Amino acid sequence: MGYCVRKAWFIVCFFCSVFPAFAGERILALAPHVCETLYAIGAEKDIVGAVSYCDYPKAALKLPRIGAYNRINVEAAIALRPTVAIVLNIKTPGVSKLRQLGVKIVPSYPVTVDEVLQNVQMLGRVTGHEQQANALVSDLQKRLDKLTSRISYKEIPVFYEIWSDPLLTAGNNTFIHDVLRRIGLRNVFGSLALEAPRINVESVIAAQPKLVIIPSENRDVSKRVIFWKKWLGEDIHIITVNPDLVHRPGPRLLDGMTDLLNQLEGLKL
Repeated sequence: MGYCVRKAWFIVCFFCSVFPAFAGERILALAPHVCETLYAIGAEKDIVGAVSYCDYPKAALKLPRIGAYNRINVEAAIALRPTVAIVLNIKTPGVSKLRQLGVKIVPSYPVTVDEVLQNVQMLGRVTGHEQQANALVSDLQKRLDKLTSRISYKEIPVFYEIWSDPLLTAGNNTFIHDVLRRIGLRNVFGSLALEAPRINVESVIAAQPKLVIIPSENRDVSKRVIFWKKWLGEDIHIITVNPDLVHRPGPRLLDGMTDLLNQLEGLKL
């Protein structure tokens, strides 16, 4: 799935570099990071519909909802008379039907930090806001360069708890894995090919992480801290992150990475 979507995304990038932008289109923003990016590059007036969790900036909350990132309500979507749908996954139920009905489909599936910046530029070309997108990318690249210059450690083993029940983590070739790598951490489950592999406590203990990262999303973080100190020892370092900043491959990425690095520096690992 991931390979096919990424291949399609790069095809779109090539297409947009050759053909004119789709300026003035009626856009469905079918992933939270897409919505955030379109607002950040000044294309918000072209958005006619979004999906659940498209909640930033606050103005996005007023957009009509036509499903979730994993399923599209085609009837509700078509009622908005869209001409372009920007999607996380071209295999999401409802996307193929939108294509059949004449809606142009643009995949947006960055899985590395560098691809996030490329994705911003691609969406700028697609929407006719290339100048604003390039300016944003220039600013993000400067912030990224400044951030990485601060890193004074290398390959600290870390366990990233995507979910607690069942216990899920980040595998290889994923956005979270690359974020960890770019700030000098080593994902102890980075060799696993699945995007969000299910693991057990014993495998985490065997991996011997020095740090546990817990997203502050729909869980009692204090209980998770107690849980991991029980199994990994009182000396284990544990920090929390805002998943909206770290899990979404959009323009707030540098906010999330900066917060993460600030916390790491405070631990003096």
